[in-house]
Amino acid sequence: MHILQSFGDASGLRINLAKSTATPIHCNDIDLELVLQAFGGPIAHFPIRYLGLPITTGRLRLVHLQFILDRIRARLAGWKGRMMSMAGRRVL
Repeated sequence: MHILQSFGDASGLRINLAKSTATPIHCNDIDLELVLQAFGGPIAHFPIRYLGLPITTGRLRLVHLQFILDRIRARLAGWKGRMMSMAGRRVL
């Protein structure tokens, strides 16, 4: 926590502990409870989402990105329809 507070003092950014999680990467031989006892936030495990995008330690699979592809397809369908004339929409 001291490191995070020092970072906040130097940068002017503050950490919202209510929204923060600790996500350890390859920390099998470390006692996380001891290291994170002052943190107070929850511990998350991979895969996680950051800014709406999946983050994993391994290779991304199609199932991790399917929700993004679905949203893109839904938006493109509406966009394509708006570009068509009224007659073209009726034919379609």
